[in-house]
Amino acid sequence: MSVKSSTSKKQSEVRDPVVKFLISIHYVSGSIAYYVRSAGNGRKRILLGHNDSLTLDQARLAAIEAKANPSSYSRTLSSVFGEYSKSGKYSGRRSVNRDCRRFTAVVEPLLGHRPVQKIVLEDIHLVMASLKPTLSAATKNRYLAMLRSIFRFAVEHGYCEKDPTRSITLARETPIKLYEVEDKLLNRLGRAVEWLEERFARTAFLVQLLLLTGMRINEALSLTWDDVDLSARHIRLRATKSGKLRHVPISEACMELLERLAEAEFSQAPQGWLFPSVYSDSPMTRPVRPWKRACRAVGLPISLRFHDLRHIFAAACVSDGIPLFTLQQLLGHSSIRMTERYASLAREDLLIASERVSRTLTVCAGGVKW
Repeated sequence: MSVKSSTSKKQSEVRDPVVKFLISIHYVSGSIAYYVRSAGNGRKRILLGHNDSLTLDQARLAAIEAKANPSSYSRTLSSVFGEYSKSGKYSGRRSVNRDCRRFTAVVEPLLGHRPVQKIVLEDIHLVMASLKPTLSAATKNRYLAMLRSIFRFAVEHGYCEKDPTRSITLARETPIKLYEVEDKLLNRLGRAVEWLEERFARTAFLVQLLLLTGMRINEALSLTWDDVDLSARHIRLRATKSGKLRHVPISEACMELLERLAEAEFSQAPQGWLFPSVYSDSPMTRPVRPWKRACRAVGLPISLRFHDLRHIFAAACVSDGIPLFTLQQLLGHSSIRMTERYASLAREDLLIASERVSRTLTVCAGGVKW
């Protein structure tokens, strides 16, 4: 084969001297992708496969067949999603698992069998309209973001020419409810923990750990005692939202809580789950029910979620003057923009900072009042 197009540092395009319309893209990694130009549009390519599954002779035969019958090489949305989900390039491990559930439940029954290049804007609207009306705008946006990611993958791999989702605007999301850390709220949270300790000890420990660390509920439930390093004073989080390993510091109060948890009747320390299930060798799965009962018993809003305990932790950090950058690390946010949502809770701290600067500038100006 001879190089017919210009080469770059990352890849080179080579035209086959035997089958003129067969194109191979050679990557620096050693991977080779075989394409053929479609008959209908000279700029459109159809991916035939890669060198790990096709020899050159097989690619030539596939190119001849694809040229004669392009529809035989049209990829369905389900097959593209299967390849997308295994690529690992577009989201973290947990995100892919969540996307698989969403795709299987909602998208696949409607569009899974359709050739990906024939899916249009109206089809995307059909999927979005099929979502339960009770879903929040944020959740619906996650479905749209998933579809955009799939079609971006499809375009980059030559399975379709354009992304049919690109003209759809994300829905306006309701801002998260931020709780002011007041004595009334803290007292009721304390009473809720006491109520749980008498009836559902596992959930009582879970609530306290969430409040003391700001963990996500899934991060806490997936913890084993091997993840707890008391000597280094940190907890390793493996099942994070981003899929990246993260460490959470162990404060004095958290240290005391973990020591009590290790001595609890149900404890599996020094190995096993921190919050084991009563029924099987797995972590507890339904802590929401006792938590709702505790909220009802002490006068907390029934709508108060475990994730709101994470918001309360963040609000307490901001109220205590902890910088947003430090809070970002504590919460494990990949972007500071996520953490900036809590900046509005620092009104008094901003006023104090403004007063301090004003006093400094007044002294520098010789005591003159402006």
